[in-house]
Amino acid sequence: MTAVLRALLLVGLFGSLLLALVACDAAPGTERVSGMFASALAGSDDVELTYEVDGQPRGPASFGEDLRALVLRRLGAGQVSADVTEDERRVRIVVDEAYAARVDELVTWSGTLLVLAPAPEIVLGPPRATATAARENGDGATSRLTARQDGDERWYEGSRADVLAAIETWPIDRDHRVLAEPIPRPTPEREPSRWRTRVVRAQPIAELGDGALVGWGDGPSLRVRGAEGSPAQAAIDLAKARGRSIVARGSIALGSPTFSEPSALHLSFGNGAEAYARAQHERQLLTTPRLPPLRRAGAVGLPPNRPLAIACFVVPVLLSLAWLFFVRRFDRAHPEPMWLVGSTFLLGALAVVPAGLAEAAFASASPWLDPSLVTFGGQLFAFPLSFAVFTVVVGLSEEGAKRLAAQLAVRRREFDEPVDGIVYGIVASLGFAAAENIRYFAIGRLTAPLVIARSFMSVPAHMFFGALWGYALGARLVDPKTRTWAWLLTAAACHGLFDALLSTEGAGMLAVMLNVGLASAFVILVRRALRHGVVTREMLAIRPEQRVLVRVGRPALFWVSAAFLHVLALGIFFLGAYFQLSRHRPSTGFVAGSSVMLTLLGVAALGVSQTVPLDVAIDDYGVTFAGASRAWRHIRGFAVLADRVELDCEGGPILLGPAHAAAIETIAGELRRRLGGDGAPRLVTLESRHDPAERDGSAG
Repeated sequence: MTAVLRALLLVGLFGSLLLALVACDAAPGTERVSGMFASALAGSDDVELTYEVDGQPRGPASFGEDLRALVLRRLGAGQVSADVTEDERRVRIVVDEAYAARVDELVTWSGTLLVLAPAPEIVLGPPRATATAARENGDGATSRLTARQDGDERWYEGSRADVLAAIETWPIDRDHRVLAEPIPRPTPEREPSRWRTRVVRAQPIAELGDGALVGWGDGPSLRVRGAEGSPAQAAIDLAKARGRSIVARGSIALGSPTFSEPSALHLSFGNGAEAYARAQHERQLLTTPRLPPLRRAGAVGLPPNRPLAIACFVVPVLLSLAWLFFVRRFDRAHPEPMWLVGSTFLLGALAVVPAGLAEAAFASASPWLDPSLVTFGGQLFAFPLSFAVFTVVVGLSEEGAKRLAAQLAVRRREFDEPVDGIVYGIVASLGFAAAENIRYFAIGRLTAPLVIARSFMSVPAHMFFGALWGYALGARLVDPKTRTWAWLLTAAACHGLFDALLSTEGAGMLAVMLNVGLASAFVILVRRALRHGVVTREMLAIRPEQRVLVRVGRPALFWVSAAFLHVLALGIFFLGAYFQLSRHRPSTGFVAGSSVMLTLLGVAALGVSQTVPLDVAIDDYGVTFAGASRAWRHIRGFAVLADRVELDCEGGPILLGPAHAAAIETIAGELRRRLGGDGAPRLVTLESRHDPAERDGSAG
């Protein structure tokens, strides 16, 4: 294939990827897939929301407790990423316009819970038309909400967004207010959630603020307890004495509380996995720090943020390429052609499409196959179920798609070494991770902690998953009986375990430990793969028990480099978190320090690749080290150096080592036995051992 054709192939694959992005965005029912590529439009529909402190200004706050940091924490708990700046009494929030209403809901809520008296006797009139509804309907009517009645109580119901938009302008007297309340599902149906209006008295019975402690209750419920002697304790006791009530978080009704113990109330969210997920979401919000009263002062549409859109596409690719450079350091003897590496990378990126469609199909088939629900809000008791679902739905879908992406390389003649399987398995995985990160970086608006966490957690994890089944593809060159499907299932199980740990509350450190374990497995597999070079019939005739393996390398330096790599990654993560909280404050010293840490990180990664312990394999064929094989007929002699053995070979010397004295002596002894004590060449080939005439002639 000519260079021009190869270039055209790469361009065609890249164009196909872009077309897939557009197609996935346009296709109905593919929200899970299209979300992966919404990043291509990141920053294209931004709006700047301005909020003013309503009341006395806050006093000086320490770092991390200023208004900007508190708003960021509130938005983070609500899973909304935004750029936040603080200017005296104002807070400016830049966010995608689709999240503007959500930001309003989160920021204008001070952080307290209100206990309100229900008013079912109030009959709501028709809601006023929102601006959007008026434009769409043209008649000023809001047809999206449906009137319902149960006995004497009447309400309106519709989607969450429609109900929340309507209650802002609902015509009602000043003694009452309208809340939005989710309608519990009797069974876990797959239709979109429905919300309803709830009328309550405007004057609250009590307010739960200072001293309110929020935690899990029994089942999918939250327990709100008042600390001894706190205002929250008195408020809960008052609410209990008043009888039936509604607890509200801002304009959201959380339901009627129950009281089973002194100074504590319980909020139930229904039954099933979805109820646990909602309870967990509310718990995260209710445990954020309180905000001062904020009111919307303005909203301005912004021009497209092209640098952000470009960065969300370019940064994930550059990160994957950086890891690819690290991996290719292990394949120095016979590097794979760049055109094939690039093609596999792009095919790996395209693999997110079938993987996303498969995951969406699983989740649509049953709520019990939806990874976002089976964690039961991150509860530990759900871990066995979440592990199984993540393995089948996410692990098999994604690892299977990546395996298909590597098929082009596997069928090429260039695929001729066991280490090639690891290389192409990782290349496909890095392409997949790059496309996946395009989505995450766009949703997270390229925040530093997110970029760093995915760079040093998710991307390496994808690499190690791909290395597992990739090793089996390469091992099949030496042993055709290798069960590649078993290795693929193992990779899927590791993938499922990793995701399940990250989704289980308090198990994040175990996911880090799993990543470290996978890194150790990666080193072992690379070392085993590099015991062979280009596979030939002569090499296949050698039985494993006939090979002498001598371990060389600098294990101490390797482990020091690996530990240094993890410490630097952790330090860079904390630097990113600091930058996120103080984006308006970074100094020259901060920039210089972070640059030094990144440089040291690169040095540590290079040290890992240079000092990884490897095996020198000596057999009847010849000598193999780090994937480079030399037959005896091509070895002219050898020389013992301080901590290495230098082979004098046709095509250039090969250094075996470094190693300690005992290993060097073992290698030298094997070479003397086969080449002669003085290092003179003995042209004893594998073929000559099967040809008596040639064997006899060479003996003299």
